[in-house]
Amino acid sequence: LLLLTMTACQRNVPTETAVTPTIFANISRQAGITHTRSGNGRAIGQAWGDYNQDGWLDFYVTDTAGPNTLFRSSGDGTFSRPPIADTVALPQAYSGGASFADYDNDGWPDLFVANWGQNTLFHNDKGQGFTDVTAQAGLAADEANSQTASWGDYDNDGWLDLYVANWSCYPQCGRPSQGESDRLYHNNGDGTFTDVTHLLNGQTYGAGFVATFTDYDNDGDLDIYLVNDEFLFPIGNKLWRNDGPGCDGHCFTEISAQAGANTKVMGMGLATADYDNDTDFDFYFSNAGPMTLLQNQGNGTFTDVAAQAGVDVPNGIAWGTAAFDYDNDGWQDLYLAVMTTANHKGLAANPLFHNNGDGTFSRILSGSGAADVGPTMGVATADFDNDGWVDLLIGNKDDGYSLLRNQLGDQLENHWLTVRLVGGGPVNRDAVGAKVTVTMPNGVTQVREVQNGSSLGAGNDLALHFGLGTAVTIPTLTITWPDGRSQHFTNVPADRQITLPYPIDPAAEAAQREALYNNTEPVPANAAAFGRNLALALGLMAVIVLLARLRLAWQPVHVTAVLLSGVAALLIGIVWVGNNARPATAQPADRELAALLSQANVTLPERLPSPNAAKVALGEALFWDPILSGNKDIACATCHHPLAATGDGLSLSIGTGGVGIGTERVMVNGRQLLIPRNATPIYNLALAGMDTLFWDGRVQGTATSGIDTPANDDLPFGLDNAIAAQAMFPVTSREEMRGHRGDRDIFGERNELASFSSHQWPQIWDGIMSRVLEIPAYRQLFQAAYPDVPLDKLGFEHAANAIAAYQMETFTFLDSPWDLYLQGDAAALSAEQLAGAKLFFGKAGCARCHNGPLLS
Repeated sequence: LLLLTMTACQRNVPTETAVTPTIFANISRQAGITHTRSGNGRAIGQAWGDYNQDGWLDFYVTDTAGPNTLFRSSGDGTFSRPPIADTVALPQAYSGGASFADYDNDGWPDLFVANWGQNTLFHNDKGQGFTDVTAQAGLAADEANSQTASWGDYDNDGWLDLYVANWSCYPQCGRPSQGESDRLYHNNGDGTFTDVTHLLNGQTYGAGFVATFTDYDNDGDLDIYLVNDEFLFPIGNKLWRNDGPGCDGHCFTEISAQAGANTKVMGMGLATADYDNDTDFDFYFSNAGPMTLLQNQGNGTFTDVAAQAGVDVPNGIAWGTAAFDYDNDGWQDLYLAVMTTANHKGLAANPLFHNNGDGTFSRILSGSGAADVGPTMGVATADFDNDGWVDLLIGNKDDGYSLLRNQLGDQLENHWLTVRLVGGGPVNRDAVGAKVTVTMPNGVTQVREVQNGSSLGAGNDLALHFGLGTAVTIPTLTITWPDGRSQHFTNVPADRQITLPYPIDPAAEAAQREALYNNTEPVPANAAAFGRNLALALGLMAVIVLLARLRLAWQPVHVTAVLLSGVAALLIGIVWVGNNARPATAQPADRELAALLSQANVTLPERLPSPNAAKVALGEALFWDPILSGNKDIACATCHHPLAATGDGLSLSIGTGGVGIGTERVMVNGRQLLIPRNATPIYNLALAGMDTLFWDGRVQGTATSGIDTPANDDLPFGLDNAIAAQAMFPVTSREEMRGHRGDRDIFGERNELASFSSHQWPQIWDGIMSRVLEIPAYRQLFQAAYPDVPLDKLGFEHAANAIAAYQMETFTFLDSPWDLYLQGDAAALSAEQLAGAKLFFGKAGCARCHNGPLLS
């Protein structure tokens, strides 16, 4: 009785703090987040990540009873399912946790989904889609019931390693005596992983729920803390101290018992944070019963202070947890996702615990806006609207996923700073394991660590958020990179989101200083990176504007004037105004434009691989040679000349029988034959998606039938792409290149190609090849380009492939001022040019029809 009395006296029972007005608002419906559940199942997988690198966080949620969903931010507080969402839906999987991580350091966050059964690793294809690379990566063998994936570079080799927490084979195998083994994978740096679970010395057979990589002892390398569910038997949580190289590759020592961290509970969620601002990391994890708050004592040991701190919630069965500073007062608060009560009879409200700054917390239920009395399971944190106040994404077993927006920015005057670190050189791209420490004017020190995979099944945003209270300047900010390098900055202004690259060279250091001191207003996180997503926009618009300028220079103003008075007038403001002039001083990337581009789904197109040089050389010869035409008087280059913007500048083109190029081309010998369209430019054909050709789209690549053309089954096999298929047809057109019956070529010889009817495609192509292969130099070029194809097996498809290769390699340009702006050079465009872009993608409404990667 005395012991019970003493224990009760030591426990700090929190009083509920009423809050007016509400802290969080559920904006799911307004934000477009609906129908996120297919049935009654777990809702623990919510991952934040800017998959398309436009400066706005997107998210991915899992559903055990139906397809998972990818939501793309529009930059205006709303989300939508992008066209690529189906590629990551996994409709047949029983998915749990998910996380974005750039495992291959290419600058694009990839996606890992933890399933009951085989897990899935999706490679991010530069924001244009995802490819399942699970098998190629060496991750297909693990078919356990996985809960959460956590990422960290345990050996500091610059590549993210992976820990997968596996629960149990229950219910398939009944209730076994032990759980399934978790998996630790070493990243080999070549896109593959090696299972190195043996490094953990056989200590992974609990019912794992979540692990985290964190430097709990501040020795410069990442340790691993695992939360186990005691559903099976009391194995306890595990703490592996990272002891560096050796021990058959790397040394880990399991020290949970001596550290006081081997708590034996039904652990589920985990939040790792320095809640008491003493510069080391503490653990708060959930349970089916009292929660645990392990306070790091700074000497390698931990003490459970949950009861004294008022965060134990003894009657709750909780799952997900989160630590974040919701009110920007400089102390990290806690949030708990409660699924139900211990007796399954009470309302399972989720408490928000306000950190009082003295080691205790005050519980907030009514007025928090985040209580959600339903069976909540998952939670992930992120400042999705870039306003400096951290928001919540929660998963409810019954109602699906909800987005809770933090409204305190409209009510409080507390200041903040968000730091996004970007690795390079010896540091992984996500900078996982890096720490940022800020010292406040009042002497309080805050430290944040880049972590990926803490909480249950969740991927919090990787940006480091600091609440600053009344401070408008940070006296000292220190970055400690995973390779041990430290940087110190003083008098850093508040109320901004800054992206700091690893100082691999002077340019990166200059970028740091620019972000820290010269950027005077909040900008989207990763603002420099969002520029990579629009290179094609200028590629196509420049063609139109340049073509219009060429028309104005070569002929009287007629229909061109109408063009310029309309769409082109807007485009000039974006691209070529002022002889491509640049402003004299740099300026931050434009946040409004970033949002507009995201809404229009304008993303950086992929450039296809370069063809071999021999094929390009053959294509160049054929492109400029009139031997491909019936009368030997016109070449591909005649109507697609570089000096005419790879077009001809005419309203209606002049084919065979004409003389000259561009608008100087005229008909001779009294012929009055005009092609009913002008020649389309051939810029940027090497960009993925450029697969609909001719004005009427009669040649196009399709996902089902490959390539559709007017030749149907007469089209030969072996064409590389739709560009090559397009090259098959101008040579068959009488008006364009082939000529008419009775024609003689420029040498007075009979035009043998003109005798065929218009749909005798194979005979026309064979006739052209007979001509070409009579020339020894061409035979050599073909043999160099196709060394494995005998001369008698060569067809015009081989010539068309070569012509396409030359066009794609020679006329694809992504280095215009717009491209430079998109690649991070904020000084590449003037204010006037940016205004033109905003008109095009905004109020002028051009993007209603001209959107997506190809503005089509």
